[in-house]
Amino acid sequence: MNLSEDYLFIRRIQKCRKEGNVDSSLLSCKEVLNRFRSLIPEITPTGPSGEKHEKLTDRSPMPYVGEKDVTVKKDAAVAIHLVGDRPNSTKEALRWKEKGYLTTKSEISYTNGKLRVEAPGVYYVYSQVSFIASSAQIQKAPFLQYIYMKRMHETERLLVKGANTLAQPANLALHSSQVGAVFTLKRNDFIFVNVTDPSLIDYSPELTYFGMFKLGETS
Repeated sequence: MNLSEDYLFIRRIQKCRKEGNVDSSLLSCKEVLNRFRSLIPEITPTGPSGEKHEKLTDRSPMPYVGEKDVTVKKDAAVAIHLVGDRPNSTKEALRWKEKGYLTTKSEISYTNGKLRVEAPGVYYVYSQVSFIASSAQIQKAPFLQYIYMKRMHETERLLVKGANTLAQPANLALHSSQVGAVFTLKRNDFIFVNVTDPSLIDYSPELTYFGMFKLGETS
């Protein structure tokens, strides 16, 4: 079949599987679907040991040509990427906007500046905080960034720390502190970010962000 025929063939199967949306000019839906299923054993490749790979069943989703992405991945990435929010009064954790690349709520959730691990595993946790220093804000002490973990019934633990010293001359300047590392996390662990002086932060989404993604399961 050429590409046009392929397209019409798949569209016909789609319409047959969609209740109440069957064109009377099409072939009998029952016959169309039965013929399609009968082709599967003939084109299903066999492995070296002779076993056949997984076949389509009545419950297998059909592709929606021209309506949505036809590629369906079974193992979706567990990841979240949040961007800088406006300044806030809390001193416990920086706040973030819930946009960017988000995972499903069943894997990692976000509330009040903290990421909550719903699925245990090995994770890469990262954060970048950008800040502006003017002549009135130059300090001898460095601008520090912290990523903490809070586990149930335990005191919060510092996971990683970044430092950026504001150097002379005291001209207006944009600086960034970026940190990241790999950690084994348990369910209900909370991860959050804080800095020494939130008033200096530039909250532009491409300059200040926070996230994590799962690398694998724990043994």
